[in-house]
This record gives sequence, C-alpha cells and structure tokens, in this order.
Amino acid sequence: MRRGLVVMQFAICQLLIIGTLVVAGQVRYSRQADMGFRRDAVVMLPVPNNEITKLSALKAGLSGITGVENLTFCGDAPASEFAPSTSIQFGSRPKAEDFGISTKAGDANYASMFNLQILAGRNLMPSDTVREFLVNETTVRKLGLAKNQDAIGQTAVMNGYKGTVVGVVKDFHNKSFHQGIDALYITTLRDNYGACAVKVNMANMNATLGAMKDVWAKVYPNNVYKYDFLDDRIAKFYDRDRIILNLIQVFAGIAILIGCLGLYGLISFMAAQKTREVGVRKVLGASVQSIVWLFGKEFTRLLLIAFVVAAPLGWWVMNNWLENFPYRISIGAGIFVLAILVNMTVAVLTVGYRSVKAAMMNPATSLRSQ
Repeated sequence: MRRGLVVMQFAICQLLIIGTLVVAGQVRYSRQADMGFRRDAVVMLPVPNNEITKLSALKAGLSGITGVENLTFCGDAPASEFAPSTSIQFGSRPKAEDFGISTKAGDANYASMFNLQILAGRNLMPSDTVREFLVNETTVRKLGLAKNQDAIGQTAVMNGYKGTVVGVVKDFHNKSFHQGIDALYITTLRDNYGACAVKVNMANMNATLGAMKDVWAKVYPNNVYKYDFLDDRIAKFYDRDRIILNLIQVFAGIAILIGCLGLYGLISFMAAQKTREVGVRKVLGASVQSIVWLFGKEFTRLLLIAFVVAAPLGWWVMNNWLENFPYRISIGAGIFVLAILVNMTVAVLTVGYRSVKAAMMNPATSLRSQ
C-alpha cells in the first residue's frame, strides 16, 4: 500500500510536470514563432475619423517624427481576433466559390509596412476605393490554380467590390495558432481604415511615443488617445493558454510537495525498520554510500514505475490538447527526460537527507535501539 501510494503520487507529479513543459513550450512557440509578417516595434493607433484631410494630416505629422520608420493606414493588423469573411466570385466563373475569404483593408504601404512578401505580380497602387486585390497563397490553392501567376490579371468580385488581382502574397498567420491560415485578400478601401500602424525605432521609444501623441491630439483633439503594441495585442490571443499554464504549475508544485512528504514519511519508516540492519552493516565495514543506496534503490525503482505509468498517459493527454493548434510543437523525448530528471532530483533531495542521517548514525546506538 505504501509503495503504491508513492508510485501514484509521483506518477501524478510527472504527469503535471509533462503538462507544464508542453504548455509552456507551446505558449513560447506561439509568442516567438514567425507569423509571416513584421510585428516587433509596431504601434497601433486608432483612427476615429478616416476623412482624407484627417489621414493626410496624421500621416504628415507622424512621418516628420525622427523615431518613426514607416506607417500604414488599415482596417487592422495582419493578425487579429476579428477577421470578417465574405464570398468570392473569381474570373469568368458563373457563381461564387464554395469557400469564404477574409478581408483586409490597407493602403498601398500595407505590404511593405508589415514586410509581406509578394510572390507574384506587384503591390497595390495608391487608391481610396477598391480597384485592385492582393490575395494569399491559400486563396490561389483553394481556387484550384496551378501556380500563383495564374491569378494575376484576373477579375474578382469580393464583398460586392469588383477589382483585379494584381499580386499574390506569401501566406501569413491572420489569426492565432489555434486556427489555420484563411484565404484572404487585401485591398484599398479608405472607409474601412480604422487604425494606423506605425513602425518605430526602439532606441528612443518614450520620446517617439510622446511626439506621436502630440501629433495625434492635434488631428483628433476631441477624441481620447490610446495605443497598444502589436506584439502585446497578439500575446492576448493566448491569455487562456497562460492561465492553463499557471494552473498546471500550481498543481504541479502542490503535487511535488505532497510527493516529498510521502517520500519522507516512507524513508523515515524504512529507516526505523532497518535501524538494526544499518548498525550491523556498519560494524561489518559497509560504507555510507552503500547504506544510502540500500534506501535509494527502493525509491529509484518506484520512480521508474511511476514514470512508466505517467509517460504514455502524459503523451496522450497533451497530444490531445495540442490538437487545438494547427501549428504546434512536437512532444519530443526531451520533455520526458526532463520530467523524470525533475522527479529524480526532488526524490534525491528528499530521500538523501534522511538516508544519509541514518547511515551516519553511530552503530552502537543503532544496535542498542532494538
């Protein structure tokens, strides 16, 4: 019963440690992986009024700030939680396609601002209305075209607007890693410009942000100024995952503490039972190391059994959790090695103290105790 409880405690510990490592790895991957566009040092400003005079004044003012490197007016960043979808009727095909296509409004500077790679054709020409489209690789693939170039020059009707496909951009993640890459198009539509994305130099960030606020306040004096960094906005996609990680870490810590208490109780019980045996061994010349191993081998065996129980279960549970991510990390052997090492370290620290104390006891005292 005692051994079974120790195995169960440390199997739970290892299961939670495996879960912590996998969730932490996925959260780190989601925050650091390349999303296919520039997102560092990008400040997102609201555009309360997208009249031409207002946009021109804001662009002129921001462009004159030393720390501003680039800017674009758009509906939103390339990746956003809200991605409206519409129908697409392509070329001379008689009816709309059986898939939806996400829409992105952005001026002619949108692609260069976010470092979107144009694989075929060219960029959008400056315009306030819909005349041209950029589509992504997924759109080309869903249209059944053999190559990206086949889409160039074709007319399309999307969201009720008719225009010409002038370029194909490399796929980028337009949502979180919880979802796959959608078919999407980018077009110039000033009426949908609700944001200004600004690439800033991080060298003198505070002064740059202060100057941006002054410019914005002059253009929109009756509106409340607010901004956020694109990196922070994307990080919010994974708030739920970070909450899960925090919860698993708390439970893992509690499980390890309980496991340590169980181990310490068991080693204390074993030490009391083997007091006479330890004394006899020391009288016969046994070393401290051999006596410590007398206790340690028992717990090594129990930890290995716990690992055999926890490893496949941990892989199954976490692999099912990762199914929520079309783009995810793989559960490699390193995660299981690290989990067993953490458990072994905890066990060595717990068992080592009590077993060394028993091994160092005066044999005369040990023999006299029973």
